[in-house]
Amino acid sequence: MLDQRSVLERTDQPRDRGVAEAARARTSLAMIGLASLIACLTVSAQAFQRVAGELAHFNADPIFIRLAGASLAILAGAFLAAALAADTRLTARRGRIAAAVRPDEAQAQPTRKAGWRRLSVARLLPRLSTLLDAVRLPVRAFIGSLPALVVLAGAGAALVMLARHWPEPAEMRAPANVYFMRGALALIASFPLLLAERAYAGFAGWRLPEAADLQRLLRLALLVFAGEGGLALLQGYGLDASGLVELLLRLLVAAIACELALRALAVFFQPRLEPASARASVTSAVAALLTPDAVSRAAWRQSLHDQLGIDLSRSWALQFVRSAILPVAALLLVVAWGLSGVSILGADQRGIYERLGKPVAVLQPGLHIGLPWPLGVVRRVDFGEIHVLSLGAPATETAALPAEVVGVEGAAPVSADRLWDQTHPTETSYLIASDSAARSAFQIVDVDVKLIWRIGLGDDAALASTYRAAEPRAFLRAFAGQKLARYFSTRTLLGALGEKREGLSEDLKHQLQAALDRASTGIELVAVVVEAIHPPARAADSYHEVQAARIRSQAMISEARRRAIGVMSEAERTTLANIASAQAAAVERITSAQSDALRFSTDEHSYLAAGPAYLFERYLAAITRDFAGAPITLLDHRIAGTGGQTIIDMRSVHAPMPPSVPDEDTGEKETGK
Repeated sequence: MLDQRSVLERTDQPRDRGVAEAARARTSLAMIGLASLIACLTVSAQAFQRVAGELAHFNADPIFIRLAGASLAILAGAFLAAALAADTRLTARRGRIAAAVRPDEAQAQPTRKAGWRRLSVARLLPRLSTLLDAVRLPVRAFIGSLPALVVLAGAGAALVMLARHWPEPAEMRAPANVYFMRGALALIASFPLLLAERAYAGFAGWRLPEAADLQRLLRLALLVFAGEGGLALLQGYGLDASGLVELLLRLLVAAIACELALRALAVFFQPRLEPASARASVTSAVAALLTPDAVSRAAWRQSLHDQLGIDLSRSWALQFVRSAILPVAALLLVVAWGLSGVSILGADQRGIYERLGKPVAVLQPGLHIGLPWPLGVVRRVDFGEIHVLSLGAPATETAALPAEVVGVEGAAPVSADRLWDQTHPTETSYLIASDSAARSAFQIVDVDVKLIWRIGLGDDAALASTYRAAEPRAFLRAFAGQKLARYFSTRTLLGALGEKREGLSEDLKHQLQAALDRASTGIELVAVVVEAIHPPARAADSYHEVQAARIRSQAMISEARRRAIGVMSEAERTTLANIASAQAAAVERITSAQSDALRFSTDEHSYLAAGPAYLFERYLAAITRDFAGAPITLLDHRIAGTGGQTIIDMRSVHAPMPPSVPDEDTGEKETGK
């Protein structure tokens, strides 16, 4: 029995060696897949983080992070799927070897059982076998589709990284040492990929069927890291070619990810393979372009023969095409070169024809024939086309603004929003003179100006616009901005706001057109439209408050002036009334004094003429006048009355006035005595 066992061990050595190599291949696949997965998660965590300070601190390139994360996601999915497929093949191979080495022991094992256990095991075996078959089928189906799911997950993650929120290139250039650091790190990271690619290039097909496909995917990741490292070094030296190269890398990685995802989905609609022949769906025809031996003519011919049954070496039509392709191609090239001298100009175009680099004519719309390129070149110029340029719009907007169609009952378009408290993207800020000498010498005003322009219709204008301004739109933007800044610097805020838009637009148009004509640019201004002019949005509320305070102050000043005018009028009226009253009193006093003087003079003449009789007469007249309305009681001891009282009431007795006393002698002056 010892001899038989030694013979069996010697016959099992090649099988065990193949199993060990398959186990090592599975381990290496799993390790590379896990390493790629960890690197992808690390990179993607930096790519999708929202904290801008982290990226600014490490000076990481977000585009490189996305490309590296996508390539590592594809690599992780492919290697993990290949590891699962290798494990399935290894398990099947071990089972087949075990069944081939010990068939007798497997058949004799049930006979060693004895006693009452043999009957119970014989009854339970059919039931256990049925139960295991019912569980094994879905488990086997899931395990068989697990590599495809892993590949699909990796390709999907790569597509998400390439399509979602793709970052824009940085506007500001970083220091040169930052680019050198990026390039060095990318090149250092590409060395492990290079070692893995060279290692899998030497794998035999019977040891690992996916070796060639994995080598191509490793070459893809190597191309991404090495390419980004080289681009970073070139950027450090001032040579920026990252735009086109990064776009090509993005398209290449996206195409490979889409192909792998479609192949992984196709696995679910294909018949199941045996575990011994299981293979991960990591084949990519696009990635095969990275290997020169796979894109050779012989390889394509063999691929067509194997897959479609087409043998290109025995086709007489292809042999004829091969023999006639060179003269036909040469003839087509000559004809195409001759047709380069034919120019078709539309109704809205003109052309400046250059013969040997010298402009010789201005071509009108139509068909023209000249020398082929590069002997003759036609430079196209607009012919009457109207352009609209908004000075506040971003410089990248080179096309005319589309017309906004709004219904009668529809809401107003966004461009009609002219509220002062909001910032509009088409507005430009200018410095404007201040209207107060005690404050700042200048203020800021936001202006939305649109220039409607075209290239002049004359030939001289076409030549000037072509050879004096390489970019008429950019030149007009800078030129008009300079002139507008100078124009508004001579205005005040209130003057600019209070001036009519039509007059302001015409003034701007004339000044800009005169400056453009002096510069011989060939640009003709059709109109200058001032859409809005107001203080900055942040200062709108303050400006409104200042204006309201100014209005209130003017109203208060007007009210104070009104009250002052009323008080002055009342004071003048009172003054005039007092003056008139004083003058009347003075006249009255003078008149009274004159009458008194006249009366005194009359009395004097009467006294001189009559003597004491006149005085006595006046005395009696005064007594009569004074006692005319007063009660009079006479007491005299010579009058006897009843009871010893002598009372005579003479109130009813009125003595007649003496006829010699005139009525005018009884005046107010005598009554006061």
